[in-house]
Amino acid sequence: MRYASLYFKDAVFYTIGDQIDGVNNIPCSKFNNIRGCDVTNKMLTFAKTIGGDFIYMNDDFYVNDRFKFNEPMCKGYLQINPMHPPHYQTASKNTLEFLKYNNLKTLNFETHSPIIINSKNLIELFDSINWQEDNHFIKSLYLNYYPPQSYTRGNNVKIREPNILKAEQFLHEYGCFSTGEEFLSNNGAEFIKMMS
Repeated sequence: MRYASLYFKDAVFYTIGDQIDGVNNIPCSKFNNIRGCDVTNKMLTFAKTIGGDFIYMNDDFYVNDRFKFNEPMCKGYLQINPMHPPHYQTASKNTLEFLKYNNLKTLNFETHSPIIINSKNLIELFDSINWQEDNHFIKSLYLNYYPPQSYTRGNNVKIREPNILKAEQFLHEYGCFSTGEEFLSNNGAEFIKMMS
Protein backbone atom coordinates (compact mmCIF):
# COMPACT_ATOMS: atom_id res chain seq x y z
CA MET A 1 0.00 0.00 0.00
CA ARG A 2 2.83 2.38 0.91
CA TYR A 3 4.54 1.58 -2.40
CA ALA A 4 1.37 2.12 -4.45
CA SER A 5 0.81 5.51 -2.80
CA LEU A 6 4.10 6.74 -4.32
CA TYR A 7 2.71 6.24 -7.83
CA PHE A 8 -0.91 7.13 -7.20
CA LYS A 9 -0.42 10.37 -5.30
CA ASP A 10 -3.99 11.60 -5.86
CA ALA A 11 -5.68 8.25 -5.33
CA VAL A 12 -7.93 7.35 -2.44
CA PHE A 13 -7.13 3.84 -1.19
CA TYR A 14 -9.64 1.34 0.14
CA THR A 15 -9.42 -2.14 1.52
CA ILE A 16 -12.53 -4.27 1.35
CA GLY A 17 -13.05 -6.59 4.30
CA ASP A 18 -9.54 -6.82 5.78
CA GLN A 19 -8.45 -3.64 7.53
CA ILE A 20 -5.08 -1.88 7.44
CA ASP A 21 -4.38 0.95 9.89
CA GLY A 22 -4.65 4.35 8.21
CA VAL A 23 -6.43 3.06 5.08
CA ASN A 24 -10.11 3.55 4.27
CA ASN A 25 -12.03 0.35 4.79
CA ILE A 26 -15.38 -0.92 3.58
CA PRO A 27 -16.59 -3.71 5.87
CA CYS A 28 -17.36 -6.90 3.97
CA SER A 29 -17.89 -10.33 5.46
CA LYS A 30 -16.32 -13.34 3.80
CA PHE A 31 -18.80 -14.51 1.16
CA ASN A 32 -17.78 -18.16 1.06
CA ASN A 33 -14.64 -20.32 0.83
CA ILE A 34 -14.34 -20.02 -2.95
CA ARG A 35 -11.72 -17.36 -3.56
CA GLY A 36 -13.12 -16.10 -6.89
CA CYS A 37 -16.59 -15.66 -5.37
CA ASP A 38 -15.21 -13.88 -2.32
CA VAL A 39 -13.14 -11.45 -4.42
CA THR A 40 -16.10 -10.76 -6.73
CA ASN A 41 -18.28 -10.01 -3.71
CA LYS A 42 -15.66 -7.56 -2.39
CA MET A 43 -15.41 -5.79 -5.75
CA LEU A 44 -19.19 -5.55 -6.09
CA THR A 45 -19.37 -4.22 -2.53
CA PHE A 46 -16.94 -1.45 -3.50
CA ALA A 47 -18.79 -0.75 -6.77
CA LYS A 48 -22.14 -0.44 -4.98
CA THR A 49 -20.76 1.55 -2.03
CA ILE A 50 -18.30 3.98 -3.68
CA GLY A 51 -18.92 3.63 -7.44
CA GLY A 52 -17.11 5.25 -10.37
CA ASP A 53 -13.90 4.03 -11.97
CA PHE A 54 -11.35 2.25 -9.81
CA ILE A 55 -8.06 0.41 -10.12
CA TYR A 56 -8.32 -3.24 -9.18
CA MET A 57 -5.02 -4.52 -7.86
CA ASN A 58 -3.89 -6.92 -5.19
CA ASP A 59 -1.54 -6.11 -2.33
CA ASP A 60 1.28 -7.99 -4.06
CA PHE A 61 1.26 -5.84 -7.25
CA TYR A 62 4.05 -3.34 -7.87
CA VAL A 63 3.95 -0.73 -10.65
CA ASN A 64 6.12 2.08 -11.90
CA ASP A 65 5.57 4.97 -14.29
CA ARG A 66 6.03 2.70 -17.33
CA PHE A 67 2.77 0.85 -16.62
CA LYS A 68 -0.03 1.74 -19.08
CA PHE A 69 -3.37 1.64 -17.28
CA ASN A 70 -5.22 2.39 -20.50
CA GLU A 71 -3.70 -0.75 -22.09
CA PRO A 72 -4.41 -3.83 -19.96
CA MET A 73 -1.99 -6.71 -20.37
CA CYS A 74 -3.14 -9.81 -22.25
CA LYS A 75 -1.41 -13.17 -22.60
CA GLY A 76 -2.94 -15.03 -25.54
CA TYR A 77 -6.24 -16.84 -25.12
CA LEU A 78 -7.83 -18.54 -22.13
CA GLN A 79 -7.51 -22.29 -22.12
CA ILE A 80 -8.09 -25.14 -19.72
CA ASN A 81 -4.63 -26.33 -18.81
CA PRO A 82 -4.41 -29.74 -17.07
CA MET A 83 -1.12 -28.58 -15.46
CA HIS A 84 -3.00 -25.96 -13.41
CA PRO A 85 -4.66 -26.79 -10.07
CA PRO A 86 -8.36 -27.79 -10.15
CA HIS A 87 -9.69 -24.39 -8.95
CA TYR A 88 -7.84 -22.66 -11.80
CA GLN A 89 -9.20 -25.14 -14.35
CA THR A 90 -12.73 -24.55 -13.00
CA ALA A 91 -12.27 -20.77 -13.30
CA SER A 92 -11.04 -21.19 -16.89
CA LYS A 93 -13.97 -23.46 -17.78
CA ASN A 94 -16.61 -21.15 -16.28
CA THR A 95 -15.11 -18.03 -17.84
CA LEU A 96 -14.77 -19.64 -21.28
CA GLU A 97 -18.32 -20.98 -21.08
CA PHE A 98 -19.77 -17.50 -20.42
CA LEU A 99 -17.64 -15.76 -23.05
CA LYS A 100 -18.35 -18.32 -25.77
CA TYR A 101 -22.08 -18.38 -24.99
CA ASN A 102 -22.14 -14.59 -25.49
CA ASN A 103 -19.99 -14.76 -28.68
CA LEU A 104 -17.21 -12.75 -27.07
CA LYS A 105 -13.45 -13.01 -27.48
CA THR A 106 -11.64 -15.27 -25.02
CA LEU A 107 -8.48 -13.23 -24.43
CA ASN A 108 -6.54 -14.08 -21.27
CA PHE A 109 -6.13 -11.02 -19.05
CA GLU A 110 -5.06 -13.08 -16.01
CA THR A 111 -1.54 -11.63 -15.91
CA HIS A 112 -1.31 -10.48 -12.26
CA SER A 113 -1.39 -6.83 -13.30
CA PRO A 114 -3.79 -4.01 -12.34
CA ILE A 115 -6.77 -2.95 -14.46
CA ILE A 116 -9.23 -0.05 -14.44
CA ILE A 117 -12.85 -1.07 -13.83
CA ASN A 118 -16.03 0.96 -14.08
CA SER A 119 -18.38 0.17 -11.18
CA LYS A 120 -21.60 0.44 -13.20
CA ASN A 121 -20.24 -1.90 -15.89
CA LEU A 122 -18.99 -4.38 -13.27
CA ILE A 123 -22.40 -4.53 -11.59
CA GLU A 124 -24.16 -4.92 -14.94
CA LEU A 125 -21.83 -7.73 -16.02
CA PHE A 126 -22.07 -9.73 -12.80
CA ASP A 127 -25.85 -9.30 -12.68
CA SER A 128 -25.83 -11.53 -15.78
CA ILE A 129 -23.49 -14.18 -14.31
CA ASN A 130 -24.13 -16.87 -11.72
CA TRP A 131 -20.91 -15.95 -9.88
CA GLN A 132 -21.91 -16.93 -6.33
CA GLU A 133 -21.17 -20.65 -6.49
CA ASP A 134 -17.95 -21.25 -8.40
CA ASN A 135 -14.60 -19.82 -9.51
CA HIS A 136 -14.23 -17.55 -12.53
CA PHE A 137 -11.76 -14.95 -13.82
CA ILE A 138 -12.95 -11.43 -13.10
CA LYS A 139 -10.45 -9.60 -15.32
CA SER A 140 -10.95 -11.84 -18.37
CA LEU A 141 -14.74 -11.67 -17.99
CA TYR A 142 -14.73 -7.88 -17.60
CA LEU A 143 -12.20 -7.01 -20.33
CA ASN A 144 -13.68 -9.37 -22.92
CA TYR A 145 -17.19 -8.07 -22.14
CA TYR A 146 -16.06 -4.42 -22.15
CA PRO A 147 -13.04 -4.55 -24.49
CA PRO A 148 -10.39 -1.86 -24.04
CA GLN A 149 -9.47 0.30 -27.04
CA SER A 150 -6.07 -1.37 -27.02
CA TYR A 151 -4.12 -3.81 -24.90
CA THR A 152 -0.50 -4.84 -24.42
CA ARG A 153 0.58 -8.35 -25.31
CA GLY A 154 2.56 -9.54 -22.33
CA ASN A 155 3.16 -12.27 -19.80
CA ASN A 156 1.97 -13.41 -16.44
CA VAL A 157 4.16 -11.11 -14.33
CA LYS A 158 3.87 -13.07 -11.06
CA ILE A 159 7.31 -13.97 -9.72
CA ARG A 160 7.25 -16.66 -7.08
CA GLU A 161 10.96 -17.04 -6.24
CA PRO A 162 13.18 -14.05 -5.31
CA ASN A 163 14.37 -13.41 -8.88
CA ILE A 164 15.41 -9.74 -8.80
CA LEU A 165 16.57 -9.76 -12.43
CA LYS A 166 13.12 -10.96 -13.55
CA ALA A 167 11.43 -8.26 -11.43
CA GLU A 168 13.65 -5.59 -13.01
CA GLN A 169 12.93 -7.01 -16.48
CA PHE A 170 9.15 -6.91 -15.92
CA LEU A 171 9.33 -3.37 -14.50
CA HIS A 172 11.31 -2.25 -17.56
CA GLU A 173 9.17 -4.14 -20.08
CA TYR A 174 5.68 -3.79 -18.61
CA GLY A 175 5.95 -1.37 -15.70
CA CYS A 176 4.74 -3.93 -13.18
CA PHE A 177 5.27 -7.26 -11.46
CA SER A 178 3.56 -9.31 -8.80
CA THR A 179 5.09 -11.40 -6.04
CA GLY A 180 4.48 -14.78 -4.50
CA GLU A 181 5.32 -15.36 -0.83
CA GLU A 182 8.64 -16.97 -1.74
CA PHE A 183 9.73 -13.71 -3.40
CA LEU A 184 9.57 -11.92 -0.06
CA SER A 185 12.71 -13.60 1.24
CA ASN A 186 15.60 -11.38 2.36
CA ASN A 187 16.69 -10.41 -1.18
CA GLY A 188 13.15 -9.87 -2.49
CA ALA A 189 12.03 -7.86 0.54
CA GLU A 190 15.18 -5.72 0.31
CA PHE A 191 14.52 -5.07 -3.40
CA ILE A 192 10.97 -3.89 -2.68
CA LYS A 193 12.19 -1.62 0.16
CA MET A 194 14.72 -0.05 -2.24
CA MET A 195 11.94 0.60 -4.77
CA SER A 196 10.05 2.77 -2.28
